[in-house]
Amino acid sequence: MRNFIILLFFTSTLVLKAEEFTVFEKDGYFGIKDKIGNVTVPAVYEKLGWSNGSTKVYDGVIGFKRNNLWGLITVRNKPLTGQKFYTIEPLSNSHFKASIKGKFSNHLFHGILDDKGRTIISFNYFSVEPLGANWLVSVFSNRGQHFGIVSFENKLIVPTKYESIQNKRSILIGKQFSQKLDIYQDNGQLRQLDIDSIKYNNGYIAFRDGYAGFLSENGTELHPFEAKNFTLRDSKASPIPFSEWTVYQNEKVLMKWKCDSLSLSSNGILIAYLNGSHHLLLGNNTLLDNHELILKEVAENQLIVQNSKSRKWAVLSEEGKTVISGYDTIHAVSDHYSCKDDEGWHLVDRQGKTINRLPLQSLSPGLTNQFLAKRNHHWGIIAVNSIKPTTFKYDSIVTSQNEYLVSYLNRWGVLNKNEEWIVRSEFHEVNSIGGLIIGRRGKGYTVFYEGNPLYKTISKPITEIGNHILIEGDSMRLGLMTEYGEVVIQPWYDAIRRWSDYYELKHGQYIELINNQGTVIIPYHEQYQEIGGYGEGYFVVRKEDRWGFVDQKGRLRISNRYDEAAPFNEDLAPVVLRGKWGFIDKEEKIVIQPYYEWVSGFSNGRSVVRQEGKYGLLDKNGEAVLELKWKSIRRLQTGNYIVQDMNNQYGLVDENGSFIFRPFYDYLQDLGDRVLVSKNDAWGILDYTRHPIFKINYKAIKVIGDFTMIKN
Repeated sequence: MRNFIILLFFTSTLVLKAEEFTVFEKDGYFGIKDKIGNVTVPAVYEKLGWSNGSTKVYDGVIGFKRNNLWGLITVRNKPLTGQKFYTIEPLSNSHFKASIKGKFSNHLFHGILDDKGRTIISFNYFSVEPLGANWLVSVFSNRGQHFGIVSFENKLIVPTKYESIQNKRSILIGKQFSQKLDIYQDNGQLRQLDIDSIKYNNGYIAFRDGYAGFLSENGTELHPFEAKNFTLRDSKASPIPFSEWTVYQNEKVLMKWKCDSLSLSSNGILIAYLNGSHHLLLGNNTLLDNHELILKEVAENQLIVQNSKSRKWAVLSEEGKTVISGYDTIHAVSDHYSCKDDEGWHLVDRQGKTINRLPLQSLSPGLTNQFLAKRNHHWGIIAVNSIKPTTFKYDSIVTSQNEYLVSYLNRWGVLNKNEEWIVRSEFHEVNSIGGLIIGRRGKGYTVFYEGNPLYKTISKPITEIGNHILIEGDSMRLGLMTEYGEVVIQPWYDAIRRWSDYYELKHGQYIELINNQGTVIIPYHEQYQEIGGYGEGYFVVRKEDRWGFVDQKGRLRISNRYDEAAPFNEDLAPVVLRGKWGFIDKEEKIVIQPYYEWVSGFSNGRSVVRQEGKYGLLDKNGEAVLELKWKSIRRLQTGNYIVQDMNNQYGLVDENGSFIFRPFYDYLQDLGDRVLVSKNDAWGILDYTRHPIFKINYKAIKVIGDFTMIKN
C-alpha cells in the first residue's frame, strides 16, 4: 500500500509538471488557464506572478496580488498564505522570498516561505539570500548593513556583525568592518578569529598578526601561527621560519627574536616587523615567557596586550600582573583606558576601576581629567574627579586648547572646563585660532578673547602666521590682521608666505614684502616676481627672470644679474653665471669663479661641488679639499663625508679630505664613534681604526641609538 501511495504521488507530480499554465487577463484582472484553456484560477486578482514582474509558475505555486499586498496560491486556486506581503519572489521551486513592513519603521523585513506557504526563515532581516547550504541575512544599523548566517532550520549560526560574508568550500569567511576575517565552518562553528588574509592551497595558508599558520579545509589549525610562510610539496605543508635577530644594548645581549627586521619607536621601544605587521618588544622578561600575549601599547608603567588566540585585550603591570582583562580592544586615553566590549565603551582607571555606570557609544580624551563621551547619540563630558553626573545633551564636542567647541541644538558655542558657556551657542560654526575664538553667523565673524567679544569682521580668519592671523576675503583672496583685529593687509593677495619676521605677499605676477609691523620693505610697484630664500639678512629675489639680493630694508644690495642664486651661508652665496655655479660675498666679489655644474651651500667651510658629472669638496678659497673624481659625496651630521667611487664602493673622509675608510665597501654608515659596513652581502661594525666590533660576516645589521640588531 505504501509503495502504491509513493507511486501515486510521483505520478500526480509528473502530471502536474506536464501541464502548462498561463496567466491571462480579463477586464483588468488576472487568472490562470491550463494548456487546453480550462480556467483553473478565475480572473479576480490585481496581479498573478511575482513582484519582480515574472509570471512563471513554480511547481504549481504562484504569487497573487490583491489590495496592493501579495500572497501565495496554487494553480488550482488554493490559498497558501493570506495577502500580507509587500514583495514576494521565487528563489527556487520550493523557496520564496517575501517581505513585510516593520512595526516601528518603513523598513521592509524579509523572510523565506516554502511551497506550502510556511515561514521557514523568520521575517527579521533587512535582506535574505541563499549562500551554500545556509542563508545570508543582514540587519541594518547606523553603520549600514551587518551580515550573518542563518541555517535552513532558521537558527542564527553566524552573528549579524560582518561587513560581508563569503562561502569558500566548507568554510564561511566573515569580513569585519576593521577588514579582519573570522573563519567559521559551514555549520557555524567558529574556527579562527581576526585573520588578516587567507589563501587556499590544499588547505588554507592564513596570516594573523604577521605570522602564518596552516588550516585544514574546515578551518582547523594544523600548523600554529608562528611561521613566515608555508611551502607545499606532495600536498604537505612545510613552514618557512623567520630569520632570528640578536639585539645588543651597549654591546650586551638584550634578547633574541624571530622576525623580518627590527626598528625602534619614537619612545625607545623595539619594534619587530613580520610580513608587514609589527610587534612591540620589551627589553625585559615580562612577556618573553608568554608568546600568546602581543604587546600593543605601553602606557607609563603598564602594558596593553592582546591574546593571540582568544583575541581579548588586557592591561598588565610591568611585573605581568593583570589589572584589566576581557575586552575586545583597549586604548590608553590620558591617564585612563577606553575599553570596548559587546555592550560598548567603558572608561577604566589605572587600577582597573570602571568610571562610567552605563556603556558608551564613543569615548575620547577631553581637557585635563575629563573625557568626551557619547550615549544615545548625544555627547557629554565625564569629569573623573567630580561627583556631578554626566548629562548627554550636546550634538557634538571638540576639544580646543583650554575649552570645548560645542554644538547644542544645532548652534555652536564654547564651554569652559566647568561646563559653563563662555560663548553662547548661537553661531553657525566656531573655531579656535591661537588664544582667540572665532564665531561665524551668516557671512560675519565675531572674534572673542577669554569669552569677551573683541571685534567683528567680514573676512574669514584662517590660521596663525607668525604673530598675525591669515584672513580670507572675497574670491578666496588673502590678507593679514593682528590678534586685536587690526587689518594690516587687506585681503586681496593670491598667496602669503612668511620669511623669518617678514611676509611675502603675492598678487598676480609680482610680490610685496612687509615686516611684522606692516611696513612695506619691497613695494609691489618694484615688480619683483619671487623670493627664493633668506639667509644672513639677505633675501634672494627674482626680477625680470634674473636673480639678485635685497637686505632687510628692501635695498638692492646685489643687482639682479644672475641666472640662479641661493641664500647666503657662512658669508658666501651660490650664484649662476652663463650656466655655471660659483660663489660671491656680500660685496658681490666673486670669491669662487662660476665653473661648476652644481654646488651646495657652505657648511663648516666646505662645499660639495660637481663638474662633468663628478663630485669634489672645496674650501672657501676655492681650493680642492677632495678632488673632483667621485660619483657622489654626502655630507653627514658628524662632520664627515661619505664618498662613492666610480665602482660604487663607499669610503669615509673627514672635513680635511683625509680618509678614515678608503672606498672598499658596498654600504657604509657613519655612527659617530663607529662605522656600519657591508661587503659582498655580509655586514659588520668597525671602529674608526678599522678594528672589528662585529666581524663582517652577518646577514644584516641595524644600529639605532644604543641598540645593535644583528640578523644571524
